[in-house]
Amino acid sequence: MYRDKNNNLKTPGYLGRYLDSLAVHCEKLICFMHSPRPDEIPFMDYTIQSANISWVNIGPHCSTPRRMLQSHQFARSVRENRAQLDALLIRGPSPLLSGMASAADNLPVALLLVGDSMAGIDDLPQPRWRKEAIRLLSWWNSRQQLKVAQNALTFVNSHLLYQQLESKISNLHETRTTTLSEADFYIREDTCLQKPYRLLYTGRIDRAKGLFEMVESVALLVKHGEDVVLDLVGWPAKGDTILDELEQVAREKGITDRIIYHGFKAVGSDLFAYYKNADIYLIASQSSEGFPRTIWEAMAHSLPVIATNVGSIPLFLKNKDTAFLVKPQNSQLLAQAIETLLQDATLREKLIHNGRTLAKQNTLEKRATEMISILQQWIS
Repeated sequence: MYRDKNNNLKTPGYLGRYLDSLAVHCEKLICFMHSPRPDEIPFMDYTIQSANISWVNIGPHCSTPRRMLQSHQFARSVRENRAQLDALLIRGPSPLLSGMASAADNLPVALLLVGDSMAGIDDLPQPRWRKEAIRLLSWWNSRQQLKVAQNALTFVNSHLLYQQLESKISNLHETRTTTLSEADFYIREDTCLQKPYRLLYTGRIDRAKGLFEMVESVALLVKHGEDVVLDLVGWPAKGDTILDELEQVAREKGITDRIIYHGFKAVGSDLFAYYKNADIYLIASQSSEGFPRTIWEAMAHSLPVIATNVGSIPLFLKNKDTAFLVKPQNSQLLAQAIETLLQDATLREKLIHNGRTLAKQNTLEKRATEMISILQQWIS
C-alpha cells in the first residue's frame, strides 16, 4: 500500500476491493502493510474508496528471509496500535504471520489463508538449490502458521486446504475470495457468435498455469480449420523469460498472429473489458491450485469456462454443469474441449447460465457480510 501524489491510498485491485467490502461493516479498518518497491508500484492499481480505512506503514517490502527473521520488528506497529483494535485479521501465508499474531497479545486473532506456501515450488523458474532453500523456508513458515491457527479463528479459500487442515484446526471456516461486486455482472446468453473466436486467459503469466498447452491447443485448432485467437492478460514474475518462450513456440507453430499478450490490466473496467470481448475462458493449471478468482470473474461475465481438474477446482465445480473440466498437461484434450464448446451452443449456454448463477453466490457483499458475522461471534 502507498499514498499517491493526491494522498489517495493505493493497493492491488484484488486486495483493495476486498478491504473496501470489509470496511462497510467496520467503524475503522487499520491496515498494517508494507510500502511497495518501485517495481511494485504499477501493480498498485486500485484507489481505496472507504474513508474509514487507514494505513500503518510497517516498512518497505523486502525479502522473505528478512521478513521471517525480523517479523517481530515489523510487527512493532501492531503492538503500538493495539489499544485501537478489537481484533487482528492476518492474511497468509506470510513470513510475518507468527510475529504479527504474537504482537496481538490478548487480542482475538483471525487468519485468512489464501494458499499453501508449500505448493508450486517445483514449478518456480529457479535453480534446484534455490528451490530447496525456498522449500525449507516454506516448511518452517507453515509450521509456525499452524501453531497460530490452532488458537485462532481461521478462514481458508480453498476446499483442498480445508480438507488438509480440518483435523488440525478446531475453528476452521471455508470462504471464497473474489473481486466481484453485484454491479460487475455482465449478462448474455451465448458467446462464439462471430469469428475469430476469442479464447482468454487472465492472471499470472506462469508455466504452472498451462500456458504452453494453451498455445499448442490453438495450433491444433487452427490445423483443424478453426478461427481462434488466444488473448493473454496478466504479468510474468520478475526476470522470467516465459513470454519469449511462448512467442518462440507460437513462431514454430506458425501462429504468432493468434497469440496476443496484452500486459497487466487493473481489476475493474480495464480487466473486465477483456472478459466481455471473449468467447471462452481457459485456465489449464498443471498441478496444485486453489480456486482462482479469475474463474469467478469469467463466470460473472457470462463466459463458458474450460479448466483443468486440479486442486480445489473440481471440488467446487464437479457435477454442477458449471465448467468443462479436462485433465492437465494435455494440449490435445484442451483443444478437443475448446472445439466441443465452439460447436455446441446448447452446452455453451448451459455452462454460461449455471456458471453465472454460481458466481452470484460469491460476491464481495455476500462474503464480507459472512466473514464479519463470524468474526463478531469470535470476538464476543
